Amino acid sequence: MAKSYGPQDAEIISSSNDNTNNIKAQFTSLLNAVVTSDKPEELPSLLATNIEMILSAMNTNGLIEQVIQEDIIQTQSTNAERLDELSSAVNVIVSFVETFVEEAQSMDEVYKQLMGKIFQSISPNNQEGGDTAAAPFGEVALEELLANEKEAFTPGFLRHVDGECNRIASLKTISPESAKMLEILRVIQARILEELGKGIGEGAIVLGQLLGYDEKAERLAVLDAGLAVRGVDFAHELKGLTAEALEGFQGVQGGVDPGLVKSVEEIDERIQQFIEKSSQHFQ
Repeated sequence: MAKSYGPQDAEIISSSNDNTNNIKAQFTSLLNAVVTSDKPEELPSLLATNIEMILSAMNTNGLIEQVIQEDIIQTQSTNAERLDELSSAVNVIVSFVETFVEEAQSMDEVYKQLMGKIFQSISPNNQEGGDTAAAPFGEVALEELLANEKEAFTPGFLRHVDGECNRIASLKTISPESAKMLEILRVIQARILEELGKGIGEGAIVLGQLLGYDEKAERLAVLDAGLAVRGVDFAHELKGLTAEALEGFQGVQGGVDPGLVKSVEEIDERIQQFIEKSSQHFQ
């Protein structure tokens, strides 16, 4: 008996087509940006920002070929030069993505190994005298590992830990073992943020350290931990630096990267919130 299709099936097909068209439009825009770019040093950042969309385009059968064909038709190009430009741009994009994926897989293995070291450090067998009651998560061993492996706790590793937390939290059914694992991961995550906060630098280098985090949540989490450890005096010092930076941006001829400005503004706002909260606490 032939399968019958109803309104719900039509909605699914329509949604799928809309998604494909959206990816195609985004890839077309990206491809034109790569072709017309006169600053090749900016391409890695542009491509990394659009990595998920590019992967979707590469995994959609015939989409990239359609984009090239439609470009040729729209530009009414009859020579091979335009085709060569488009093909070269696609090769740049695909090559970047393949390298990116390989490096991501390599880093994922590094992160897994680091997580293994962390879990080994907090295991009951690794605690002196086997006393698990005094240090339920092997806190002494964990603190030593955090101090010794500090440089390994990169924004990428924090994303890896957060991804594992989200994966467990999104399970339809969470077993007691999974719940315990999630609890331990959250403790590890908090400890890492605290350790990074302790190491926050003095003076102008603090902004460079914070701006090294691509994700707003990570950047502000490290800032919060740093402010909690260093106190309100440091917050005032840092506030002066962010205010000076924002004022300086206004005088830069040709403007400043909007993303950088937004990041500094977010840091400045968070510091102000900490100062105000601290002031209310002492009133």
